[in-house]
Amino acid sequence: MKTVYPSDDILGIRDRILRGDRSAAESLFKQSFDALYEFTYYRVGGDRALAETIVQDTLTTAFECMANFEGRSTFHSWLCGIAKNKIRTLRRARKTKSIDQILEDSSYEIDEILANVEREPLPDEVLEQRETRDLVGATLSSLPPNYRRILVEKYVDDLQVDEIAERSGKGFKATESMLQRARVAFAKVFELLTKKRGDLP
Repeated sequence: MKTVYPSDDILGIRDRILRGDRSAAESLFKQSFDALYEFTYYRVGGDRALAETIVQDTLTTAFECMANFEGRSTFHSWLCGIAKNKIRTLRRARKTKSIDQILEDSSYEIDEILANVEREPLPDEVLEQRETRDLVGATLSSLPPNYRRILVEKYVDDLQVDEIAERSGKGFKATESMLQRARVAFAKVFELLTKKRGDLP
């Protein structure tokens, strides 16, 4: 399981990197790579080579601009912001609206959903809609790593809440609450992307 650093630890690691500790940078970026790659993959139309290039460029830029990271957002969100800017510079006009374009167009709305997710009811019916691999993957890639991880553990690995809690070292109630917020986030982002693609009215 990947280590998830608290924000204060991230700032400490940032300071080590700024002092020239390349091992700290390599460790942090290695642990960030998979989530950043998944985030990027669906935004470049499933082009693996291009996704890898953007991720590498993003991490290089992050290393060079580490002083700009102030901890106001998660490190993952900061990396995703850099990746979004790089994707925009590479985007070419397409005749049909693809998943990557939908994600780009929906960026602000997804951020709004995630910001309000704890106050919103869970629309269970969304999870029963016709799901495609691309839309599910794109939805997961838009969620914070802790939301994505708990959903995969619950619905892909088929773990019980107490098993997930034991894995993460968190209490049952905290894990249950996290799972609920993750389900709400997934349902709402999935619904948004599905509507924008034209599968829902």
